Amino acid sequence: MSLPRSLAIARKALSQFRHDRRTLAFIVAMPLLMVVVFGYTFGGQVHNVRTLVVNEDAGYDLGFGRVNVANQILGNITGDTLAIESWTDVDAARAEVAAGRAWAVLAFPINFSRNLSPNGTGRATIQVVIDGSSPTIASAVLGSLRVAIERALVGAVQLPLTIEPDYVYGSADTRFIDSFAPGVVALAVLMVTTIFSVIMVVREKSGGMLERLFATPLRSSELVLGLALALAVIAFLQTVVVLSAALLLFQIKVVGNLPLAFAVLLLFGVGNQGLGIMLSSAAKNELQAIQFIPLILFPSILLTGVFFPLEAIPSAFRPFSLVVPLTYASDALHSIMLRGWGVGQVQVAVDVLVLLAYDALTLLGAAVFVRRQA
Repeated sequence: MSLPRSLAIARKALSQFRHDRRTLAFIVAMPLLMVVVFGYTFGGQVHNVRTLVVNEDAGYDLGFGRVNVANQILGNITGDTLAIESWTDVDAARAEVAAGRAWAVLAFPINFSRNLSPNGTGRATIQVVIDGSSPTIASAVLGSLRVAIERALVGAVQLPLTIEPDYVYGSADTRFIDSFAPGVVALAVLMVTTIFSVIMVVREKSGGMLERLFATPLRSSELVLGLALALAVIAFLQTVVVLSAALLLFQIKVVGNLPLAFAVLLLFGVGNQGLGIMLSSAAKNELQAIQFIPLILFPSILLTGVFFPLEAIPSAFRPFSLVVPLTYASDALHSIMLRGWGVGQVQVAVDVLVLLAYDALTLLGAAVFVRRQA
């Protein structure tokens, strides 16, 4: 073995980075970006969970003043975990949860304080109407309420309160895997369709295949359609495998329409193919193509609510979630599979419309840029 020859090979390998400034910048900037984004977004603590409070508690008179235990409990809900809003009607507040615009309702009946008074029953109940499709958020709501009760009734040997959860979606048995399975399935489709399309087009370009294809009467739109059809088959098969594994191996709970979920995934996959073909126009070789993978995956993993709710993302980062397509695919699948919603629900309809726009823009962009790659 010759050490000088090995060193010469090492210098040759490193020299390509010196001439490829984009790759060199990627090597330096990507680890820094990963540390910053993970550090600020992977805390896991939810914030500003919209919680509606219906406080009908009339309090009770001690003779030297009126005591309202409900107000004392609410006053001990501190921090920014819950975003409290006062409402006057339980049914209207429940409708907000059912429509997905709020996560929970805390309802205190009119005789709440009186039941806890010396002349009362000694027991009282807080009704909690809750969207249990996200166990993380449901746990945060119930946990914040329990802490507030303990603070308000400090010194009590036994807490005389009962929390009565009323689950609009999900249940107390809803598992964490049930809540993030829809997002993971969408993430798997994103990985295979985008990455395969980027590498596939770059490989054909570096091998001269695109140049030879465009020497024929082939149109760029026909090439994009052909690639999209091939990758759609791969995306469909992968979706079947991933979703079947989730259903059979982990027994995830699905209350919605599976064919509709498949349609959303395929719609998402088509846009990813267009995105991949567009990105490939900026890559001269497969090494540069690989650089796009973390730029796609990290925002999709951290900013879309796949593994933890959007409420766990710092408010400064949340606007970025609105420009990541996986946010809408994951939200639609979550609503379909865990809440049983259809396209008749406004939230799902908006998600589908955004994905349709994503498909149109990326496929149109792919058709425009693909001829420049030859």
